[in-house]
Amino acid sequence: MPALRPKTARLACILSLCAFFLVVTASPIRAYTAFVLWVTDGDSLTVVDADFDLLRIRVYGIDCPESDQPYGFSARVRTAWEVWARPVEVLPIEKDRYGRLVARVQKNGKDLSAVLTASGLAWVYDRYCKQSVCREWEELEQKARHNQLGLWADADPIPPWKWRHGHRPDRGWRWW
Repeated sequence: MPALRPKTARLACILSLCAFFLVVTASPIRAYTAFVLWVTDGDSLTVVDADFDLLRIRVYGIDCPESDQPYGFSARVRTAWEVWARPVEVLPIEKDRYGRLVARVQKNGKDLSAVLTASGLAWVYDRYCKQSVCREWEELEQKARHNQLGLWADADPIPPWKWRHGHRPDRGWRWW
């Protein structure tokens, strides 16, 4: 086999490195363990990872009631009960438009999204929930609806994505 010229060898090396970095960056992000420091609301957490980096996490596939919405406080308390001040497994999916990591969060093999949905404290967010596990969560949501658990005890609960856009009922009073 003939020896490569220096320019050709350099080009081959550069192309090999580019291919390596493309493969590394295209591979899925690995799961890791983190410690939950704060529960912002039912579907938002702040965790610290093994490198002591603080990460804001949006729980994948669900949407919990907003803090000022009926059952918003209950969703936050349930999330805190499940994961606050505990190590959790974080399975990254993507970054959202606010810079938060969208991830599945599990404790002892239990998925937080499944727990909140089965408790009637979250909607499966069809618009963003695209993994196969979302079908299972939809079944859990249907069971919670049927059993009138959590927010499904209300006659017509308002989804958080509508609540956020001003479809709040006029109560005639304000908190402030």
